[in-house]
Amino acid sequence: MTYQNKLVTVVKSNNAILREKDGCVKLPFGSEYSLLLKNLESRKARVKITIDGEDVLSGNSLILNGNSDMELEGFLRGSTVSNRFKFTKKTEQIVKHRGDRIDDGMIRVEFWFEKARREEVVDVVHEHYHHDHWSDWGWAYSYPHRWGSIYDCNANAGDTMRGITTNASPTTNFASASASSAPEPLPQINSDEGITVKGSQSDQVFSTGITNELEETSHVILIQLRGYTGSGVKIEKPVTVRTKLECPTCGTKSKSNAAFCALCGTSLE
Repeated sequence: MTYQNKLVTVVKSNNAILREKDGCVKLPFGSEYSLLLKNLESRKARVKITIDGEDVLSGNSLILNGNSDMELEGFLRGSTVSNRFKFTKKTEQIVKHRGDRIDDGMIRVEFWFEKARREEVVDVVHEHYHHDHWSDWGWAYSYPHRWGSIYDCNANAGDTMRGITTNASPTTNFASASASSAPEPLPQINSDEGITVKGSQSDQVFSTGITNELEETSHVILIQLRGYTGSGVKIEKPVTVRTKLECPTCGTKSKSNAAFCALCGTSLE
């Protein structure tokens, strides 16, 4: 679970919430996954999501109502999710074909909350005036009023937000070998890195909606997907929040958030 400014983002696989530690979530290559978002604010939030530097909402935004949650199964095209998210190993052949991007394996969730509505009420004021030769009652009224009118400054969820641009992800270019030279060796990559590709088809459908005026400041949640442990062991099954970690030295079972074995002190990473 990753929490930032009253918005929670978790990665799910096989209907189970995966364990997150130090911004990393570990799951086997070939796994399909989804993103579960929960808004702990009373105001609506507008959400943009990029994975591996790619806008997976195709220029759209998700509107997350206050005190509610929403699950995104995969790549959104219009109002329909076309394919589920699938985590796959970034092989040398993949790198040669599409490039080695600096943000591969990274899930980025950027969100804006609606501006808080201010309400100010001025009470009726009664003043009594005195004059030299006569007296009279004078009344001064100040009617209750509200600050901040409600208007649809943002388009519905099917439109691109104004003022927000998505920069293309940097890629590493590899020079082509000349006809007389030897074939260029495939680039070296990190063995634990993976990317998200299109998985199985999904029938998830979203409807359009609107938000009130948004705050200028956005907040960002980052999650790194990994297919190997820190010690280079390949992940064979998803590590959920309920998974018991087994010590490789003594076999003791520990909670999923434990960093070291309680019995012998071996690192469980």
